[in-house]
Amino acid sequence: MVLPGVSVAADPATSLAVVGFAVGGVALGTLSGLVPGLHANNFALLLAAVASSVPGPPRLVRVAMLAAGVVHTFLDVVPALALGVPDAAMAATALPGHRLVVAGRGREALRLSALGSGAAVLFAIPLALPVTAAMTAAYPVVRAHLPLVLAAVVGFLLVTEPTHRAAVAVQSPSPPAPCSAR
Repeated sequence: MVLPGVSVAADPATSLAVVGFAVGGVALGTLSGLVPGLHANNFALLLAAVASSVPGPPRLVRVAMLAAGVVHTFLDVVPALALGVPDAAMAATALPGHRLVVAGRGREALRLSALGSGAAVLFAIPLALPVTAAMTAAYPVVRAHLPLVLAAVVGFLLVTEPTHRAAVAVQSPSPPAPCSAR
């Protein structure tokens, strides 16, 4: 029953379906974020494979994929900080979050990661439509000139290498392995 002067902007059944698929995406994102080796892209591939057999419009599958990806970005740091921390001797080569965990500041590492993920989401939301429109317009040009675009990227990467040796992919000679005489 709709009150006089009040209009319904969305069909309640559609809204319920969107919320249901979003909750399913949150569950998949939680699973992929907390289980090492799983990624939201694994579930996106599975969802894309079954999209045609899902009752309802395909946009519901996209809702689940988006929700899984967003939740994954918030949670994937947990196993990385809990399981992937090098020992103190390797701390110099560790990521900043790993260095915080080694220093006993694991909660701060989790908090900073969550803040970074939240800022990324807030930054991405207003850019989603303009960037999509720009890429849709640029795609035919990029596709037509893909070899040139790829050559330009390779050239840029080579020019920005810090040393000539790295630019031509020459490895420094490794010292000979010590031989043990017995």
